[in-house]
Amino acid sequence: MKGDKTSYGKNKSTVNSDEAKQQNTSGINVIYQNSVTSAELNNFPDHSFTIIIIDECEEGECITELNNYALKSKQLFIHLPGKVYNWKLSPNTMGRRLIVSDIILETFSPTLKHTFSPLNRYEMIHPDDEIYQKLSAEFNAIRKEIDSEPAFPELIDARVRLLTLMVNLWMEHIYGTAALVNTNNLAFRFHMLVDKYYKSQKNVSFYADELCITSNYLGVLCRKQYKKSPSAFIKERILLEAKQLLHSSDKSIKEIAFELGFRNFSHFSYFFRTETRTTPKSYRQTMSKTNVIS
Repeated sequence: MKGDKTSYGKNKSTVNSDEAKQQNTSGINVIYQNSVTSAELNNFPDHSFTIIIIDECEEGECITELNNYALKSKQLFIHLPGKVYNWKLSPNTMGRRLIVSDIILETFSPTLKHTFSPLNRYEMIHPDDEIYQKLSAEFNAIRKEIDSEPAFPELIDARVRLLTLMVNLWMEHIYGTAALVNTNNLAFRFHMLVDKYYKSQKNVSFYADELCITSNYLGVLCRKQYKKSPSAFIKERILLEAKQLLHSSDKSIKEIAFELGFRNFSHFSYFFRTETRTTPKSYRQTMSKTNVIS
């Protein structure tokens, strides 16, 4: 494919285990490739899983241990550790790939861990146009975060968790609950609730009530599954969207504050400074300079 580009803080044309190790030492656990070839897709570093979007494809196939897939445009594949894949792409195929370290997998709920483990037997989805656009937008957001200077590993990890949650929910929509294990897992349900209500509901008690458990018990579950408190988890999701809007939208900072559910600009500015040690305005200016340089 033309215009091959790999984002991992730097641009690279190939990915191997040594590069993956170097990436981990930089604190970033995700490799982004803006194009794919058969040779690249047939190999990826150990201790990782990959998510692949086939954007445009006239013909081709992906042969796995479970199935033989005829390639089409707007397909998404999950490559799982310990399995063999044989890709044959037509010359004009356009696609993107994320290589995700198992370090991020350890922060997933049990349900998500299953989806991105060798136990999962569902390795391809063909989303509708709306879901494809959402998945594609998350790919682009992850790339932008990786290319930012400075890059924030925790923000990149959070965006990957959001993407995997979207993939997981669409798998459930297509294949039914058989695609998931323990769908009543409270930590997983908390994750979904936060993604749905974070703009309007910022109190832990709201989510505990929705799950019919106490706030203290939710704290125990969240720390066990995500290694952070429910409050920190909610703040991370708000901050994720705030940063995304600041460097990828033309909305004013005041508009962003109200969109994220803050009562006024001052509350939003205080929240952002507390979490990032910089102001929303300074962050936006830094991101704008990065975009000009790139």
